Amino acid sequence: MVELLERAEGGRRALALLAGDAGVGKTRLLAELARVAEEHGARVLVGGCMETGDLGLPYVPFVDALRGLGDHPEEAEVVGSLVAAVPNLGRLLPALAEDHGLAPAPNDEFEQVELFGGIHSLLVRLSEIAPVLLVIEDLHWADRSTRDLFAFLVRTLRSGRIAIVASYRSDDLHRRHPLRPLLSETVRIPDVERIELSPFSREELTQHLEAIVGTKLDPAMVDRILTRSEGNAFFAEELVAAGATRAEVVLPEALADLLRNRIETLSEPARESLKVFSVAGRKVSHHLLVQACGCTEEELEDGLREAIAAQVIVADPATETYRFRHALIQEAVYGDLLPGERSRLHATYARLLEESGPAAELAHHRLASHDLPNALDALLRAATEATALSAPAEAYSHLTQALEIWDLVPDAGPVTGSDHASLLLKTAMAAGNAGEFKHAVALATQAVEEIDAVKDPARAALANERLGEHLLQVTAPDEDTLSTFRRAVQLVPPEPPTALRARVTGGLARALSSARCYTESGKWAQEALEVARSVDAGEEETHALITLAVIDERHDKPDLARSLLHKARARAAEVGARTQELRAQYSIGALELDVADLEAAQIALEETVALAERAGLQWSQYGIGAGILRSFAFYAAGRWDEAERLAMALDDSMSGSEGISAAALYVEVGRGDPGAKGRLAQLETRWKDDDWVAYIAGGCGADLALWEGDLDRARALTQRTLSMMDLDETWELSAIWPATLGIAVEAEAAERARQGGDETALAAALATGKELLERCREAERRTRSVGRQIGQEAVAWLARAEAEFARLDGTPAIDLWTATVKAFGYGYVYEEARSRWRLAEAMLAEGPREDAAEEARSAYATATELGATPLIERLEALARRGRVDLGSEIGPGEGAAGLTARELEVLHLVAEGRSNQQIADALFISRKTASVHVSHILAKLEVSSWGEAAATAHRLGLDGSPGDVSL
Repeated sequence: MVELLERAEGGRRALALLAGDAGVGKTRLLAELARVAEEHGARVLVGGCMETGDLGLPYVPFVDALRGLGDHPEEAEVVGSLVAAVPNLGRLLPALAEDHGLAPAPNDEFEQVELFGGIHSLLVRLSEIAPVLLVIEDLHWADRSTRDLFAFLVRTLRSGRIAIVASYRSDDLHRRHPLRPLLSETVRIPDVERIELSPFSREELTQHLEAIVGTKLDPAMVDRILTRSEGNAFFAEELVAAGATRAEVVLPEALADLLRNRIETLSEPARESLKVFSVAGRKVSHHLLVQACGCTEEELEDGLREAIAAQVIVADPATETYRFRHALIQEAVYGDLLPGERSRLHATYARLLEESGPAAELAHHRLASHDLPNALDALLRAATEATALSAPAEAYSHLTQALEIWDLVPDAGPVTGSDHASLLLKTAMAAGNAGEFKHAVALATQAVEEIDAVKDPARAALANERLGEHLLQVTAPDEDTLSTFRRAVQLVPPEPPTALRARVTGGLARALSSARCYTESGKWAQEALEVARSVDAGEEETHALITLAVIDERHDKPDLARSLLHKARARAAEVGARTQELRAQYSIGALELDVADLEAAQIALEETVALAERAGLQWSQYGIGAGILRSFAFYAAGRWDEAERLAMALDDSMSGSEGISAAALYVEVGRGDPGAKGRLAQLETRWKDDDWVAYIAGGCGADLALWEGDLDRARALTQRTLSMMDLDETWELSAIWPATLGIAVEAEAAERARQGGDETALAAALATGKELLERCREAERRTRSVGRQIGQEAVAWLARAEAEFARLDGTPAIDLWTATVKAFGYGYVYEEARSRWRLAEAMLAEGPREDAAEEARSAYATATELGATPLIERLEALARRGRVDLGSEIGPGEGAAGLTARELEVLHLVAEGRSNQQIADALFISRKTASVHVSHILAKLEVSSWGEAAATAHRLGLDGSPGDVSL
């Protein structure tokens, strides 16, 4: 743990998870760590989760940890400036936000990411003043928003002098505990330490107990305590406090009984105060406890003083609060209450919290006191407060509870000022914002069924429009989805023009565009645009403009589409529609990628990412999407180190996002990274749930299997990917890539069949190849028949499909491979090099050796620069077979011990004794990339350690400067 602080002091990542059973000593260890940190000048921030967990208040441990910020002038300046810049941050720092005013209630789901970014910036800025130790206790009780914020921080805090330590009860984590997924992902992050705090051994327990009592203990007595406590520090301490060091004490076997026995030794006033305290939770303010107890302040203080002396509770003078020394004590006291006592005390707390308490806490007490009408009202208020705190999951939870008790509340409508259908729609929106898309569809469907379209057509239209939007979140638009949007349009008359009319027609236009019904989509989008402009509905206007731009792009009018997108972004910025502004800029980057202007695409997507960061939306749908497309643009342009770094950064930052994880496969497969297989195995279970994952993982997996010579697996992955795409016409052009890889698989199978004289296998390969080629050709024909755009990447893959089929048919086809090289020459560096390899192979088969050597050298230079090991190996094998000189300083198929130029650079640094991280820093690559290079070097030099590699390099004369190595 002390090493953790040292790492943080040095500006390195310092993250730890402290696990252990209840009472094993986690809190004591963290308190000691905090003391050591403070002695070394660190700023210690400590917060604990409340047992209410997913039923209660969002971000409680962070509010608790940040409560004392601003006491020092330097901190106050940092906090003040950040609260002013990010008003939503003030909701976690209410005392410090008073001078700036609370942020207004958010109007979209992206407020949460803005809040997360604010906390990230706050910790980094504080660490510039002094090292920061952030301690989060009892993470097993964390609400979803706290878990999300914690996950965000541990994956994104890569700079600053910050150490983060979180504790949780390992014995509380049942199989479906919501913390389990977070833990499984977090422990995969490099530099995260997982510390399991085990029970004491006999020797450790002896030292611990003797330190407590201040004297030597009888070994037999220690053995008895060890047997009964099983080494649990808290259990053992309770036994000692009950007199176990003096004599055998009669205590119940269960922990709750043990604790109740301890509490029974207190006076009646102390016990009564603890009963009232336990209903409030683990922590309560002095003021609230005085009011709830119903006794004089002096009487209460006498009881509390006794409980403090008995180490049952702990007082915090700074915040004027009390807390149970251990949560198990609170559980034991609360569990001993009679049902009537619990209900009465919960009602008391509810009454006291009516005016000033958090609505979530109020709702908890009202539910527990069976005051359902007021509980319903409090749940709705709690949902509003959670939304204001950018906690969509908690808002959804509160609204779901409200729905559950709605029918139990007489006259629920008048009580809430709403009706059941409105609550359903509100809950559906919260579900969608929280990522519960299928639940959102179910809720919105029920709302549509409940609203009478004849009596209230406007509400029915809105409900149908919302249902359509939620359906689009779940699946591609089908006839049911389109019918839903059409009903919405039918229910809103065109006259007089309204924002609702613009909204429903714009929704229908977007759905039709996704369904490739471009003519009809354009008609509705144009109407939506005209109506929105007539009623000055800025957000609806930008929505329509973007849809029109998408239609123009699909009809091969990129200049017009680009113009509309720039207009849409400007208009969105003007009216403050942040989501639409980001969507427009994202669409600009996607357009440039589609038209094969990789340089413009990289610039546009860089701007998209920057815009997302400025708006606090870098982890939103379009922020992440921009990051993925930017990574692919860098990959296509040959900037593989940067592409891999960006993909891996996104992968680490967005746990559970399989689409992002899949995006990292392109470089991993191209470089022959052993980690690609593991990633593919993880993604395979999600194919049915995510078409994007299935597409990337299927294509990259087939490519990897092809490189490895596993034709059966490559064939199976190709067919699986194409079968998935058979269900949706929108995948037509996208099918060309995996179909082309499938033809390449059959070409390899045909070559093996010819070598083995297997005419049956050869005929089967030809038949399958013809089917795949026809699929590629049909995709092009159908696309052109409706006037759709066919981007240069699709054109290039079509060219390769024709060339691969010629190879399958046994024809060198120099002209087809030349056309393929030219087609990929727009900037797709790797595929151009791969095509040159096949072109060189075809040329060698027909005789123009010098031309073949020129193509091979060009491909080899590119592959070497990229670190594309599989392609390098194939080119070297071709050079050996065809006696081709791969360069003026490279013999036929020979390099410096078979190492690439990049590997020679890495070897030079290995010989200097540098670590993987130091190599990565020196070469501006990721640590993982450096590790892969080192693994390849060890394999090629046939050694097993860095030391052996350095010695072999010296023996072969390869440890000098890379530029001095004679190849």
